[in-house]
Amino acid sequence: MMDQNHDQQLRAELYLRGDTYGTYDAQRDVLERVRELETENVLDESTVADEWQRIRTLNEDRRDGALATYDEFAAWAQRNDYALEPAFERRARSYVGLSRIDDVVVFPVVSLAIYERDRLQAVFPCSDGERNYRVQDCLDAFERGDEGWLTQFDTVTVDRTAPRLEPGLDA
Repeated sequence: MMDQNHDQQLRAELYLRGDTYGTYDAQRDVLERVRELETENVLDESTVADEWQRIRTLNEDRRDGALATYDEFAAWAQRNDYALEPAFERRARSYVGLSRIDDVVVFPVVSLAIYERDRLQAVFPCSDGERNYRVQDCLDAFERGDEGWLTQFDTVTVDRTAPRLEPGLDA
């Protein structure tokens, strides 16, 4: 396990899609790994949002934090010259019989963001065009004590030190 410097104050935000079938065990495995990292003081804090829905639009989302969180993730990806796709997808959505078109975001089954105070260090899953970085890759690095693994990603400053989405499960 990593021996974290307490000045870092690493925080994990784990987002689990609540509208999927057949993914419960995989989501629980990730959740248990994050909880263990917090118990071992590798992470100072973790929060889980388990109602992260597949598709969110500005018009439909009762939790406007979902799209704001996505925009924060997208800013991090742009700074790192990474893509959130194919795990995340932003597209236009039209409706049969209506002229309305909504901007929507399709969220992955599991995503993880790592913060150090007011700096977003990394978002998973992501891709650099040659390699896909999975949530499991980040957790593996923490578990094997690879303190420098996150330094390959550039951070972005964010305007918050707590999740925008309401936590669902205690982590």
